[in-house]
Amino acid sequence: MLAACGDSGDGGETTGTSDGAGSSGGSSSGSGTDTPTTGGVPELDPRLAECLRINACEADGGAPMGLQACLGHVLDVPWSWAATGGARIDIEAMSCKLAAADCAAVRACTPPLAGFVDACKDKAGTGLCVGDQWVVCDDLGAPLTAIDCAAEGLACKVDIWAGCGQEPCQYGVTEPSCDGDVLVECAPSGFMQRVDCPTQYNYVKVSGKGGEETYSIAGETCGLDVMRGALGCIGTGEVCDFFSQACDGAVLETCAGGKLARRDCAALEPGGQGCGFLQSGPFAGAASCGLVDGACDLGADESCAGGQIGFCDWKTPGTVDCLAAGYSGCSTAKQGPRTVAYCTP
Repeated sequence: MLAACGDSGDGGETTGTSDGAGSSGGSSSGSGTDTPTTGGVPELDPRLAECLRINACEADGGAPMGLQACLGHVLDVPWSWAATGGARIDIEAMSCKLAAADCAAVRACTPPLAGFVDACKDKAGTGLCVGDQWVVCDDLGAPLTAIDCAAEGLACKVDIWAGCGQEPCQYGVTEPSCDGDVLVECAPSGFMQRVDCPTQYNYVKVSGKGGEETYSIAGETCGLDVMRGALGCIGTGEVCDFFSQACDGAVLETCAGGKLARRDCAALEPGGQGCGFLQSGPFAGAASCGLVDGACDLGADESCAGGQIGFCDWKTPGTVDCLAAGYSGCSTAKQGPRTVAYCTP
């Protein structure tokens, strides 16, 4: 959630409730490697169509995440550089599902947690690799979330912490480099990563008289970060000597690597973004680009009635007719405290 400013992701439990179970032309079973179709609805937004497909695939033996979590993924991706543990898995898992060609590949991205109970017993609060599957264990020693790195064509490795990747490196030893605006560095997982500085965020927590504050770092290009003494994502403006963040209308201004950086939120995709402060999640308090002043909330409950899903379509309430999109109807499930809805295959 983002709050506008002025000039200054749980395991799912299917409830089994459903609606619109009658047949409609073009629906598919969704079992095996079949891919549910959105057949013959050219006006359906491609991103929405993909989210309908993924949820219908997950409905067969998985845990549907609902439309809003899928649609909001594009707003989470810029925080990949800063995300760790379960938050990073959630981002990567959704990317894996969006790239999957069929239902079997969608479900392969997130293996069932029951298979990691023994592996987590003595690994409370840590991440580990079980083959090429990256697992995060909760503080009680139970599996919290997991991703199959191999489903993305990657491997799993543990250095400082676990993660997916392709090109091994030694964290703290392998030197970073700049490829234009892209920072190429060794991640704490022990894999090389490419950070697109004009779009990615990092953050820092600073303790002061008013308590702990979270500052975002939204750079513009790759260069020498004088505040960390190494290559990083930096600004191109005036020199600054301490972390800062502010919104100048729709422009996010931060102190990035010792120079002011300005990111025009209104110019980003998806359109309609503004500048504001994150209100929840691991980066709460950080200034960021995102959807502000919306008539609905991407974190709100979704609904299913008459074969139609009611959901927050970015900034405005929306509906999608599952029957017209080629599915058999819709249903609801629980994702933590939230009710999510999805089209049934």
